[in-house]
Amino acid sequence: MEFDQIHSYKILDDGQIKNANILFTMYFDSDNKIRKVFKRWADGGTLHSMAYYDSNGRLIYGVYNKGYETHGKLYADAPGFHIEHFPEENECNDCFEAYLFLSTKCMEAQYNIILQSPPNAKRTNFTPQVGDSAILCSPYIYSLPDGEKITEGEDGIAVSFGMPVVISKIVNTWCRINSIFNAHIGYVPIQDIEIIK
Repeated sequence: MEFDQIHSYKILDDGQIKNANILFTMYFDSDNKIRKVFKRWADGGTLHSMAYYDSNGRLIYGVYNKGYETHGKLYADAPGFHIEHFPEENECNDCFEAYLFLSTKCMEAQYNIILQSPPNAKRTNFTPQVGDSAILCSPYIYSLPDGEKITEGEDGIAVSFGMPVVISKIVNTWCRINSIFNAHIGYVPIQDIEIIK
């Protein structure tokens, strides 16, 4: 998938625009097809779910976050889906059906809309940069690059899958991350974060 994508926001409003949060962010490719959907919980905070689609609208990768301890990942390949739930005895065995749209056609059918990029939508670069907002896609971090695996950052900040973070430094294939309140948390491999634009 190209990293230089077009994006569009779909805002679900509670009737009072001052209380509106961006619930979905949809990213379109240059052929006007959805390639990624990022969804937050209704309070606008942590990750609800994220899905990547191929050029035919078929789900190829997704993650969901059901709460502080319960989350999962789905990988699609030719024979079907491979699902990882955390913890393994997760009671949410059918969460992907509830949390992810298995295809872009499912999304269009549920909302009775035709999804397309708005005219003149700006381009987005997903290469991590210092100052970027991101979502942690891991239940742990590291004290240093290649250091000790931990679940609590500096100053006792609890780490959780799906929490919003800010990139404060990039060291080779690692990111130093801060909380959204600018407190240093620790380090994560670049593949364990998802950039939000």
